[in-house]
Amino acid sequence: MATTALIAYAVGTEQMLDTCLSAIERHIPGEELIVRVITDQWGYGGALDAIASHNANVLVYDIGFVDNGSEMHGKLLNSAIKEVDTEYVLTLDSDCFPISDNWLGHLVGLHKQGSEIAGILWPWIPPPEDLNKAEIEYRIRRNHCWNNTQVVCQLVRKDFVVQNGLSFVEGDDTGFSICDAARSRNLLIGGLMPTRCALPRGDLDPEFNRHVCVIYGDMIYHQGGSSRKAQGASIDPLGLYDEARERVFQEKGAEWIMADGNSHRYRLDREEEVAQFKMNVMFREMLKYLETHDRLFDSKERKVE
Repeated sequence: MATTALIAYAVGTEQMLDTCLSAIERHIPGEELIVRVITDQWGYGGALDAIASHNANVLVYDIGFVDNGSEMHGKLLNSAIKEVDTEYVLTLDSDCFPISDNWLGHLVGLHKQGSEIAGILWPWIPPPEDLNKAEIEYRIRRNHCWNNTQVVCQLVRKDFVVQNGLSFVEGDDTGFSICDAARSRNLLIGGLMPTRCALPRGDLDPEFNRHVCVIYGDMIYHQGGSSRKAQGASIDPLGLYDEARERVFQEKGAEWIMADGNSHRYRLDREEEVAQFKMNVMFREMLKYLETHDRLFDSKERKVE
């Protein structure tokens, strides 16, 4: 049962894509894997440069005008999945890649054990039962929690997406509707929890860092925010993880983080505090965003359950 990995390329992330492909080639997946880099006409040249020394193909799709990177990502996946001829599809961001062997075999194993969707989980606790469902905090936390996988590394059967008419563009961000569809059908979602992260430069308690340089299940690494950084934004504006990110590029991988002296092991014993830390950061970002935009989400509202 082969798997096709669809890696969406964003302009300016050549070094990240080169690192991702190097890591994939270095580690035995444990299942047959086909790698496809997908992009639009604007990203074709950069993607070709990034894959020059790797065993991967670049597929270009005309997705028309898009308002933001999330819409671009979703439309690329919607187009590319139609041409997949393997049972499984792995959506993979270029800043998310393996650090150990049998990483794909483990995800496929979760499917065989009953999970319709498998991957790396959002690294935050689900919202409390008494949180007002009309508040924006609930809208965010019901998505950004370990009940759901992240589209940055998400394994799903092609038939589940295509035969149910699902779209990676629907919902508040790329791929959210895929997990919603599984849950509405009482299907299981499984995956890897965060286990470690690189150590920051500065006095941030790394237990609160769930955004950048995070390792899941001691198998898969997520750099975090690489396309945003290429566009001039950052989820680490103080640069606390700049040194760690740069070392990932230098070594074309993140295996070095597994050494105890290079990493923080998550205790997962203060999860509501961690969630509130995340929300405070997001509220500040939202206020800044609204200085130049008239809404946080697009005009297509969806029902929140």
